[in-house]
Amino acid sequence: MQATVLVMLPSGVLIYGSGRNVTDIGFHRRDMRFREQQAYIRAVKCLQGLPAKDAALDRKYTRFDEFVIAHVTVADVIHGVGQFLPWHRQFGFLYETALRQECAYRGPFPFWDWTRDTNGTRKIGESPLFDAATGFGGDGVPGTYTVPTDNDNSTFSLFIAKGCVADGPFAWPKLTLHVGPGRRRMDHCLTRGIDEAHRTLFTREAVEGILGWETYDGFWNALDGRPYKKDWRLHDGGHLTVGGDMTSFYSSPNDPLFYLHHAGLDRVWWTWQHANPKKRLQEIGGRSSPNPPYGVVTLDYPLEFAGFAPTVPIRDAIDVGYEPYCYAYP
Repeated sequence: MQATVLVMLPSGVLIYGSGRNVTDIGFHRRDMRFREQQAYIRAVKCLQGLPAKDAALDRKYTRFDEFVIAHVTVADVIHGVGQFLPWHRQFGFLYETALRQECAYRGPFPFWDWTRDTNGTRKIGESPLFDAATGFGGDGVPGTYTVPTDNDNSTFSLFIAKGCVADGPFAWPKLTLHVGPGRRRMDHCLTRGIDEAHRTLFTREAVEGILGWETYDGFWNALDGRPYKKDWRLHDGGHLTVGGDMTSFYSSPNDPLFYLHHAGLDRVWWTWQHANPKKRLQEIGGRSSPNPPYGVVTLDYPLEFAGFAPTVPIRDAIDVGYEPYCYAYP
């Protein structure tokens, strides 16, 4: 491991990495420079335009679709379990790596700091995140999308699709998604249904309460939520608030905001870890399966991606201060 360095940019953004290869720190998208925001959007659109690497897929599928397919394939074993956080950390890292290596993205990887949208009086839908010109586009338009009614019980029952996103970089018909909703493979628009009802799930007070847990098992149980628990929690808050594709248990990565939301969750985990790094950078736990027979998640537990990417043990994803990650959060 190379010597680590810590750089402070004029903007106040910390960049942390190895002395050989200083990498970016993720930070709230609103704090990104305009050119960085636009560069990130261009990289996502690039990934949505690249052909899938899997030769077994139809030619219409893209590299972006492949990430959605990977999540669909393993969704049943990565939610409501102890490996939820490290699996999504590695998944986000794979996505970031694709943006950098395949689409020449050089900027910081953004996260969504929900508290800056939930602790004020402004509606979440008015956040710069949903701006059509500088953000990810706005809400779905009612009457532009009909939820499939083919009795596919593999679709999360709370799939909330107000309609197709009609403005911004991912608007219909500029963008066609090929995976979902749920486990389906069907062409459709990006859908959203922004809902204010769940904003209390990811306020500053909610985050602080989660960070107060002393054990990993208590921490991740407070952060993760349904369908394997009785109530909605922080993780659910972002999905339910954005609505549409984001509410699909399986195909939620269809919305590029998925990755910002999960980077925000990763930041909460990172913050919890670094409140007691000597102990918590080696701490994991929880059930390995949402249903019996249950196993116990350990540092040697394998994070699997169903052939999409190599399997890695949790111990390789537990501390992002080391390669290949080399990042931190403000």
